[in-house]
Amino acid sequence: MSDLLKKTYCDSALISTIYHYLELGSTNNIAKQMVLQDKEQNFGIISKTQTAGYGQRGHFWESPSGGLWCSLALKPEINPRRMGLIPILCALSVAKALKSYHISTRLKWPNDILHSTDNKKLGGIIVEGKVSRKDVEYLIIGIGININTYLKQYSLPLRKDITSTLEITKTHIELEPLLHKIINSLERGFNNMARGEEGDILLEWKKWDNILGRKITITSNNIEFEGIAKDLTKYGQIILELDDGREISFASGNLSLL
Repeated sequence: MSDLLKKTYCDSALISTIYHYLELGSTNNIAKQMVLQDKEQNFGIISKTQTAGYGQRGHFWESPSGGLWCSLALKPEINPRRMGLIPILCALSVAKALKSYHISTRLKWPNDILHSTDNKKLGGIIVEGKVSRKDVEYLIIGIGININTYLKQYSLPLRKDITSTLEITKTHIELEPLLHKIINSLERGFNNMARGEEGDILLEWKKWDNILGRKITITSNNIEFEGIAKDLTKYGQIILELDDGREISFASGNLSLL
């Protein structure tokens, strides 16, 4: 692991300290080590680059200099049954933060942030942790957003599917203030969940949604299902209406638009 560049602080009950690094393999993996070995909680990690960043299902996440590559470690007081709402809340918090910079986005369930003009991917979320039936012991929220990056910094196959805020606006965004906006939005969302107001989160997410009412495929446990994205359950699962009218719900899966 590279040397710590600096520590900064965040005015939030959710995240108090942010550790800044020049290069890490994966911010999520370092955050997990700090939680499990050092018993630290309520902190964030930012790295200028990652050499082994990963997204859903372990897919390699390209992390060139300029992007926001970070992880948040926390222990929210929520019912484990609401875990499916966490990626939705995180994606919504990113979308709100980007809106403050006049960047319009859409959200693809459960964790992708897309540019609203061309549906190219701006970022994504990965949520890991230790959860029992009764308790959420800890969460690691990985956030990757293409901020101050150029397409030429990414591999050729990836360039056709992604964009960055710099490519969209031609202006730079300071990363730490952006992260603070995301954290503050997350904190408000967790507070809403603690008050039993998760329905408000779902209603707000639907305003940014990019898939409901559209024909999609979901691959879950290596089985592909095709149908209409009907709705979300109160726990954040997606409801798929099959061609025969049956409805099934998924807590996770690889989703594609048709």
